[in-house]
Amino acid sequence: MLHAIIDIGSNTIRMAIYQIEGRSFTLLLKRKHTVGLAGYLSHGRLVREGVEKTVKILRGFMEFIETFGIAHVHAFATAALRSATNSRAATEEIMRRTGVSIRIISGEEEAAYDFIGATASIAHADGIMVDIGGGSTEIISYAAHEMQGRWSLPIGSLAMTKAHVAGLLPSGDECAAIRAAVADILAGAPDLRALRAQHMIGMGGVLSSASRMHALLYPEEQNRLIDVCHLPAMIGLFSTGQSLSEHDTAVLLRSAPDRLHNIIPGMVIAHTLAATFAAEDILYSDSGVREGYIWKEIIGREQ
Repeated sequence: MLHAIIDIGSNTIRMAIYQIEGRSFTLLLKRKHTVGLAGYLSHGRLVREGVEKTVKILRGFMEFIETFGIAHVHAFATAALRSATNSRAATEEIMRRTGVSIRIISGEEEAAYDFIGATASIAHADGIMVDIGGGSTEIISYAAHEMQGRWSLPIGSLAMTKAHVAGLLPSGDECAAIRAAVADILAGAPDLRALRAQHMIGMGGVLSSASRMHALLYPEEQNRLIDVCHLPAMIGLFSTGQSLSEHDTAVLLRSAPDRLHNIIPGMVIAHTLAATFAAEDILYSDSGVREGYIWKEIIGREQ
């Protein structure tokens, strides 16, 4: 059977079409719009422009879904809609105008879906999994391939960009402000701050872009594996406040064409977390919340 999964995130709104048969599924198509929904939060409220952009995109998705007669549609929203003070009213309006039934998932549910989705690609039995989104970061500790703890923190890349960065790329001082903000939030979670792991699993668009940048700058190293010791140099390359060389501009554009504004703040978050956990590397996994949702909510319920 064909299923459409719509993921309304803080940075992007995505639709993925899967063919699901028994306990196996195949991705057939992906579409993505970079909206930056977290940037449309003003004094905690999702403003009119954010609602209108979401409605327009979902109407386009539904036109596609109805054209091809895809009967099974699943839509969920994460941090931006979850944290908005007018979340209920905004979500109800979006559903009424698009016909899409949207489920607001909690940070804990998001982290659990991430873990389930990435389980197949976990190379190490023990470690820490991190999904840096636009409005929040989900963290899971695991041992012997089993989840041990999970946390959802308000340290998304877009939220940090909005709070601390004035231009397109952050300055060194702005990067320091982001590090300090992340450290302040971690200070309020001593059990999380006490975790230690040699290896991290990374998910989400920020770490996807960071892994591409790492591959371009360090082509001799393993694909999708970010050496944590390289992150300060990668961040520093794009936060000097000086004009970029042609080579560095090409690296940035190839790595993060649709998230130029928040890739460096996201990498600062990643490095701060890795340093806190004493991690040596971050392995990017492209399986996450959508795949975890399929395993738990579709395949799990059909068995």
